[in-house]
Amino acid sequence: MKADEICHVETTTFHNQLESENYPFESGRYWLFTSKVCPFAHRTEIARALTGLTKEIGLTITDAVQTAEGWNIEKRYESADSSACPVAGLKRLPELYQLAAADYAGRASVPVLFDTKTDTIVNNESAEIIRQFDAVGHTDQTPLYPKSKRALIDELIDGLANELITPIYRAGFAKDQQTYLCYFKKVFSYLDTLEERLKKTGPYLAGEQLTLADIHAYPHVARFDAVYHSLYRLNLKYISDFPGITDYMNRLGEIPAFANTLDLAAVKEGYFLACNQPTDGYVIPAGPVVDSKTGVRVVAFT
Repeated sequence: MKADEICHVETTTFHNQLESENYPFESGRYWLFTSKVCPFAHRTEIARALTGLTKEIGLTITDAVQTAEGWNIEKRYESADSSACPVAGLKRLPELYQLAAADYAGRASVPVLFDTKTDTIVNNESAEIIRQFDAVGHTDQTPLYPKSKRALIDELIDGLANELITPIYRAGFAKDQQTYLCYFKKVFSYLDTLEERLKKTGPYLAGEQLTLADIHAYPHVARFDAVYHSLYRLNLKYISDFPGITDYMNRLGEIPAFANTLDLAAVKEGYFLACNQPTDGYVIPAGPVVDSKTGVRVVAFT
């Protein structure tokens, strides 16, 4: 599998809209497929919880370790929130894609928002799914994508994608020293920028209000100390070396929708034992010791 298939830099295929003519929002009709490993899928679990949709939209969390056959939905992640696939007889996620489009030959990625009424995929782009959840969700809190802040939120999300998230994977899958160093520098330059921003903006990236930008940031930052630091050789610093980012992650970690959807044991298992990561796939590192709500290193491993 190629690096760009891991990086989510290729274009996703399904971009339909909830509350459109073909996909009116109905409680119980739609189903979300995710993985505890994937930070992009993690976004959708956070948004589903924050917007009060846990009883409206079903959830199947795949097994943590991706194999050459694809994500395993028959042997799913065990939790109270992870239910059996609503389509009987399906074992692997590629089968769900083929059910939706018989001639589909692309990447069978998570997340997937699936329509159980028409047996088709509504959307498989995490950024679009979380915006749609915010639009249809029933929540007492202020919107996560308010009109007055959309330009700023979009700018923050683009910065995270271009200066942190894609460079993390480009560094991790680099095949030569020059490429690795280029993206290595981008990652830590952006973390320096993020550290300075958080000193000025208040509790969240866009200021006083929690927004979609924070849902984009948390899953990747939460995986940094436990996974990216070693697996992707991003070892200049830990997140714990950035006090402003650490405080920010602690604030997010006190919100159940963030902390309760993060399982770092499953994250490490999925990254270090997967068929498509730069590892031999035999050993899960024992350290470092990280906070279970934030992923930030809390003590040196001994």
